[in-house]
Amino acid sequence: MNLEAVKEEYIKLKREEFDYIDNITKICSNNKLSEYEKLEIYRKLKEYEFKLTEAVKRLKTTVIKIKGDRTANDLLRNTIIEFDLDRNFLSSINPDNKKIMFEALKIDIDTFKFKSTLHHLFHYHNEDITGLSDIIQKGQLLFEKPIYVFNGQYDYSEDCIGPLFGDPKEYLYCIYTEYGHEKEIEISNNKKDAFEKDKMVIQSPKYVNYNESIKIFEEELLNTKNKSLNDCVTEANKRIEELNYTRTPEYKERVLLDRINKLYKNVKGEFIQSETLYNGKFLSILRETYKLPNERIVNKEKVIKNNGKNAVIVVAITKDNKFLITFQNRIKDKLIAEFPAGYIEENEDVLEAAKRELQEETGYTSDNLFIVDSVYTSPGIDNSITYIVIANNSIKTCETKTDGTELVNYGLFLENELQYLIINNIMCGAINKLAFYSLVNNTDHCNIIYAKTDTTIYVRKKELKNPLDN
Repeated sequence: MNLEAVKEEYIKLKREEFDYIDNITKICSNNKLSEYEKLEIYRKLKEYEFKLTEAVKRLKTTVIKIKGDRTANDLLRNTIIEFDLDRNFLSSINPDNKKIMFEALKIDIDTFKFKSTLHHLFHYHNEDITGLSDIIQKGQLLFEKPIYVFNGQYDYSEDCIGPLFGDPKEYLYCIYTEYGHEKEIEISNNKKDAFEKDKMVIQSPKYVNYNESIKIFEEELLNTKNKSLNDCVTEANKRIEELNYTRTPEYKERVLLDRINKLYKNVKGEFIQSETLYNGKFLSILRETYKLPNERIVNKEKVIKNNGKNAVIVVAITKDNKFLITFQNRIKDKLIAEFPAGYIEENEDVLEAAKRELQEETGYTSDNLFIVDSVYTSPGIDNSITYIVIANNSIKTCETKTDGTELVNYGLFLENELQYLIINNIMCGAINKLAFYSLVNNTDHCNIIYAKTDTTIYVRKKELKNPLDN
């Protein structure tokens, strides 16, 4: 298609838009429009805006094909698109508004001629005619009542220097913006429901930003299924809520777990039976038989230690920031350093077991213990769980027991010395290394001294953040 043909296509479409605008001004002179009719006018004007934008893109493509990128700008500035309009165009509106409309529509008010260069069209073809709807519709505005966009909350307590007075919730304010305007409105969170009552409010929740909410609402304005502004707001909020949910960590977690379960389903198989191969004083060995999804029958050997009891490993820290490390005979002629550890007795709480094992192996006790992690020691052959516990403020209270089945010695080590043990594989047990990394990754080093006491908390558990929440 040559350039003249594309220009004529644009002119034809532009004339249609002007005829439609002229007809609307005449209709509005004698009739009061319903909200639905105003929506239809808005949609029609937007339709012309879209079609004209596409026509301008075709003009640009045609010019570049003819002249190439280097010389196209000269042609754009020198090529003029113009056509004459009827002298009765927009005759139904007053002279002042007519002047505003002619200027906006690039029409010479003296000659009634539309005139624009290709260069101007390429750079300013997105001018929003719907912004002149108040003139076109003789003051019959589409948005007779304001539509508000909820733009989040602001906590003013963060700006306070010194103590807060009253309820902290009183410092929480909701921010609203009236659609089509930049001015923000602040409403106390306590008055949020009262403010939104009987108003049209477009929500902008945590995972959908303000601009996205506006875009969705404007898409619903063009949705012909919506017969009123309230329909547009309602449908927009439904879409915003759905989009927000798909970005929540709960939804991401559900999708992730569904994917994991589908993968697992292909290998899970069906448990058939279990038989005991060996049953010793401390150790038992079982053979479990499974039928896999591919119809294969497989046997798996499981180790049951100490009647299947779970275990606890204790990262114990003294008030002067030293770590309690134990030593005992594990592997022939192999020097192995460990954190205090042991089995959890029947009906015993994890932290109580940690306190007991720490005292039995070192003679130390702690008044501040917390769990940072729990793991299967070796899930392929062992079903038992090991809990990793941090024990702050550990102090010497008694001597170690020497009448048990194990002979344990211990020492106090600084943090850099503990790191040396880890790096040089002296502390080489898998769970011990995991306990060290749990200390590093799951705790904050804070050295808090409690008021009116000499109790110091060396570490505290970090606030766990969902990695899917981003």
